[in-house]
Amino acid sequence: MKLTEYTASYGRKVQLERFEPVEVFESVTATIEEGDDLETVSKELGELVRENAERNLMTRVLAKKMTEEGTDGDE
Repeated sequence: MKLTEYTASYGRKVQLERFEPVEVFESVTATIEEGDDLETVSKELGELVRENAERNLMTRVLAKKMTEEGTDGDE
C-alpha cells in the first residue's frame, strides 16, 4: 500500500446559551511526498487544524458576547 494523502480533522462544540451551540470544524488534506514522515505530517496537520478551529471558535464566542453586552445596556 502506498499512502499518498493524509487528512486531519478537528471539531468542537460549545454551548453558549440554552439551545444555542456554536460548532466549528476544520479539515485539511495534504499530499504525502517521498521521504515524508507520517508521524511528523500527522502532528503538524493536527496542530494546524486544532489551532485554526480554536481561533475560529474564540472569535465567534467573543463576537456573540460583545453583541450581547452591546444590546443589554442600550435599551
